[in-house]
Amino acid sequence: MANQKLDTLIAEACKAVGVTLVEQDMFRAGKRKTLRLYIDKPEGVTIDDCSSVSRHLSDALDLDPEIIEGAYTLEVSSPGLDRPLKSVADFIRNIGRFLRVTRSTGKPVTGKLKAADEESLTLTLKGNAGDVVVPRSEVLVAKVDVQI
Repeated sequence: MANQKLDTLIAEACKAVGVTLVEQDMFRAGKRKTLRLYIDKPEGVTIDDCSSVSRHLSDALDLDPEIIEGAYTLEVSSPGLDRPLKSVADFIRNIGRFLRVTRSTGKPVTGKLKAADEESLTLTLKGNAGDVVVPRSEVLVAKVDVQI
């Protein structure tokens, strides 16, 4: 029940700030618990976004100390550019960005993510090389390929 309340409070804090929850993790570090949230939005996350989510969630958790019993640390940050993309939501959030995909068949492929679903990724290759469809079952690692 406490986990469900926590998930609801996290969702409300993210909605209030206008960000998407990418990942959450709760673990014990010594005597304290740590709740780590990764948030994102299309134009990128700012420090103000992180502190706003933290404030909203901290205030809500202070009202019900049974949700997280004992001392805890709350960490809110962006997922970072080098974080591997895993879920369909991760891929959909990154449509329009260049990805570098390492496949189980060998050679990595880099292209602009055009479409993504449970089954596959469609990448538009550079130049006039066209599109390539990569089955998700072949994806070992996929990361945003930062274009500088």
